[in-house]
Amino acid sequence: MLELVPVFAALDTFELEAGELRRHADAMAAHRLHEAEEGAREILAAARSLADSERGDALKAGLRAADVKAAQIVARAEADARGIDKRGRARLPGLVDEVVARVLEES
Repeated sequence: MLELVPVFAALDTFELEAGELRRHADAMAAHRLHEAEEGAREILAAARSLADSERGDALKAGLRAADVKAAQIVARAEADARGIDKRGRARLPGLVDEVVARVLEES
């Protein structure tokens, strides 16, 4: 049973790292989403100001631009989160190999 202590320790370490990567990805996605919302609010505010002077078509164009910009920012945030998750998953096989090697060493 003692020979499995390093294996469980390695798994605990991996679990902590995976949790940290997930928390980082979640925080990054939340930050990007906040940026998207702020950007959309700024674009909408600018569009509304423009609409006061030009009305109709100018407002519609600004709102369409805000929708496009917000969608781009959200897409980038989601891509960043997927990249972080992918890098975390890419590390998993190496950690498994290390755990197996340690188990074999202890045998």
